[in-house]
Amino acid sequence: MADFREIFNEAAAAVQVEVKDKPAAISAAVDILSRGGKVLDAEKLRDEITRREALASTGIGHGVAVPHVLCEAVSSLVFAALTLKQGVDFKAEDGQKVDLIFLIAGPRGETAAHLKLLSKLARLLHDQDFRDSLRAASDAGALASRIYERE
Repeated sequence: MADFREIFNEAAAAVQVEVKDKPAAISAAVDILSRGGKVLDAEKLRDEITRREALASTGIGHGVAVPHVLCEAVSSLVFAALTLKQGVDFKAEDGQKVDLIFLIAGPRGETAAHLKLLSKLARLLHDQDFRDSLRAASDAGALASRIYERE
């Protein structure tokens, strides 16, 4: 799997994003990921993520969600990271509202790399100190730096 700097850049990070609900959070995450330059069709990606989320929540607990999809709307494996100003309900098993989102998208056929990234992020996001440091990031650069530090 590529390192974080190859699949994530500061343009795909945002802090204190204001949204009112889960659909708005997903939409904002897609828009933020689109700024990173590898999204070919933002509307298709938004539809695919929404369809995937309807199958099962990607809220993994501790205020974190990792919506993810394989589709033709992206040119390579990428992710966005964002913190929300206020948590929204993602129907996570622990019932906590989500205020930290990692949106992952990759082209069909990159299943192995997609799963490795999901696994790597899940391990990192299990660490309370890491989650707290992400939530404390003052801007997109600080958020990206904290993610790169955990490479």
